[in-house]
Amino acid sequence: MKASDKVKKINYAYLLGYIFIPLIAAAVSVAIGYFFFRDGGTGAVVCFAAIPFAAVLWWIFAGRNIYKLGKNRMIKQLDEMGIDRRQIFYSDGCVVSLDMEKGKIGLLFFWNPFAVQVAPASRVTRAWTDDGAAGPGIMRGTGRVSFLFEIDGIRIRVNTFISNQRWKMNDQRVLEGISKADLWVEVLDRARQQGAGA
Repeated sequence: MKASDKVKKINYAYLLGYIFIPLIAAAVSVAIGYFFFRDGGTGAVVCFAAIPFAAVLWWIFAGRNIYKLGKNRMIKQLDEMGIDRRQIFYSDGCVVSLDMEKGKIGLLFFWNPFAVQVAPASRVTRAWTDDGAAGPGIMRGTGRVSFLFEIDGIRIRVNTFISNQRWKMNDQRVLEGISKADLWVEVLDRARQQGAGA
């Protein structure tokens, strides 16, 4: 990525391929099974069950594993670029690395796992914490805490706590998520205000 390139959260070719290639393979497999293996046998099992099942497994597991490989590749690439990666945060959909001395922010996204994107931190226009608080009175709680920032006109949300149920705002897990989010907002603001990398 060149310094002038805009950050991209989604690689649409990858996203569409991830969804439609297994779908097409499963559809073609079922069609082959229908036309050539109506009487059953091994071919019918492969066409009607094995390949569609493989497509489902792809959708369930492949994205996470590709993203995990992307994280490992990101570490190597940042090291090769001489970027300090001690300040790095791994989230479910995004990895953020910040080199304060060089004023560089490194990004990797779940739906763009093949591109480690490095940009000047001065391109971050604002950063803030979202505690996700909702509900009245004693029902007040959250299921997600995150820090958000804008770079190149796009908004990036990085979860520091996420749950499928609501937790009270004074729960230790929520407070820890808020603390992490506030810390990253502070670091991003400091890099932006100092004009690092400008």
